[in-house]
Amino acid sequence: MTIRHGSYPMAWALAALLALCLPAWSQGRSPTPEEYVEHTGGEATIIPPGEFKLDGIPLYCGTRPTVIDNNLDDYGAAYPGFLIMNMKYLNRVSTPVKLWIYSHECGHQFRGPDEETADCFAVQRGRRMGWLSPGGVEEICKFIAPAKGDSMHFSGSYRCEYMRQCFTEHRLR
Repeated sequence: MTIRHGSYPMAWALAALLALCLPAWSQGRSPTPEEYVEHTGGEATIIPPGEFKLDGIPLYCGTRPTVIDNNLDDYGAAYPGFLIMNMKYLNRVSTPVKLWIYSHECGHQFRGPDEETADCFAVQRGRRMGWLSPGGVEEICKFIAPAKGDSMHFSGSYRCEYMRQCFTEHRLR
């Protein structure tokens, strides 16, 4: 099982592949949420900023909308300017894991493509906002532990150890 969580680089690879089909993307710019939805044949849905909820908890990522795409090959992803969530996958995991995935993708919006930085952003955000406890960090670790490293991601155990450190740090990254 490949658990990528936060496939910002994956989103760029997907954009390159889709550029063959969408002229705007082939011009070197990221798609808009509307262009992304159009590419899905209208199967995805745009949720305006501040209106997306997971388990009844309202979430936001600045002024960025969330696109619901249940055909996405991962739990979540991000393009510059919007987040993408796969509710089919998210409905299989606990609330702290869902919120961490969303916050991880949001971390890419504010901190860039680095996976460790997005992981740290997510756990520190959860701690600040009160939805992530040390037990929640362990749920995330249990979820991500099977993930094997690849060219864009460290192994799940490495990411977990890093997130534990970030959770306890008082300084925000």
